[in-house]
Amino acid sequence: MWKEIKELLKLYFESHFTRKIGFLLGVFLGILILIFGPLQTFFLLFCGVVGLYVGSRFDDEDDLVGRTLRMLERVLPERFQRW
Repeated sequence: MWKEIKELLKLYFESHFTRKIGFLLGVFLGILILIFGPLQTFFLLFCGVVGLYVGSRFDDEDDLVGRTLRMLERVLPERFQRW
């Protein structure tokens, strides 16, 4: 009987991988909300999404730093430009 249950659970988790990930993310989000509160949790998630976006821009080998420095040269006055 235990072997059948074990095989059934193994088959379920192998075939429904995205459901398992969604469940674990939901539990993790719930724990974060209980520990930190809703506003702090959403701020943490917002920072994570921003970090994910910036990291993906660097992974795409986009010249994010060079483009940012060129934009700052146009925007900032000359006395604030140290590079």
